[in-house]
Amino acid sequence: MLFFVDAMLGNIAKKLRLLGFDSEYSSDVDDLELLEKSKNEDRIIISKDQNLIRRAEKMGLLSVHVSKEDEIEQFQEILQKINLEFAEISGDVARCPKCNSTTSEINKSEIKNEIQERILEYHDKFWRCDGCNQIYWEGTHIKNLQEFVRKIKC
Repeated sequence: MLFFVDAMLGNIAKKLRLLGFDSEYSSDVDDLELLEKSKNEDRIIISKDQNLIRRAEKMGLLSVHVSKEDEIEQFQEILQKINLEFAEISGDVARCPKCNSTTSEINKSEIKNEIQERILEYHDKFWRCDGCNQIYWEGTHIKNLQEFVRKIKC
């Protein structure tokens, strides 16, 4: 599944990416461009903008209107409309939360000059973004995100 998440839901886009879903997000794209790109790439639009959702529906595009303010409730709204299958956040499936590119596992020895020594001591698995070259590892923030995933599945 491919998504286009509008500017008001950047954190949702990042979480979808971490769960492994291709989720385009831009804070400076206008509605017409978003609709056209979604149509051409067969992306599901996720938005808080009712007018945008109405326009998407008129064009026959799949869309999800998010009306809640709480992120867990927002994600549950998405899950009510779209059957997303995911287990947990893992570096093995996650996309880059910054640029949406895929990531590839890299050997610890390849990045020893790019990462702080204490991080290298505590972690064994690392991934590099195939687009922006950002390096990732499953740090303590992943535990917090796993709790988020547990809550949205309840």
